[in-house]
Amino acid sequence: MTPFAGTLLQILRGFMLIAWVFMAGLTVFTPDQVDGNLAWTTAVVLAVYIVMFGWRLMSARLGMNRCYLLAGGVAVTNRFGQVTDFVAWSDVTGIQQTTVVELYMGAHRLEISRNGTVKPLTLLAPGVTSRLVEALLTEGRRAGALR
Repeated sequence: MTPFAGTLLQILRGFMLIAWVFMAGLTVFTPDQVDGNLAWTTAVVLAVYIVMFGWRLMSARLGMNRCYLLAGGVAVTNRFGQVTDFVAWSDVTGIQQTTVVELYMGAHRLEISRNGTVKPLTLLAPGVTSRLVEALLTEGRRAGALR
């Protein structure tokens, strides 16, 4: 998912919750004019939040879409928790960091260059200040791959 799409979904989820609170307020003030709309609206809001928290729990337990910072290098997993790419600190020739800050979100894009003709390991760390980026750069300096 692109950062723009993820941001848009978060904003829409917030608007949905605001609309639900407004509808619940109307139920309190004018209960005869709601006609059961609050029931299905509550079901939709609960379903969206249950799916969101369920996805977070499942992806954390299965190790999906993770970046593992190891003493020997960096490993990245896919949506099924399998390691898709790994780079050892001894093979690192440099790290190119791009920071994107928008109105609603920020992210860091890191390209870890390697020896040889292999394409660089690319990862995206969400957040304006990411602890992953700081830890990755610190570990790279400690391992001697970066200056």
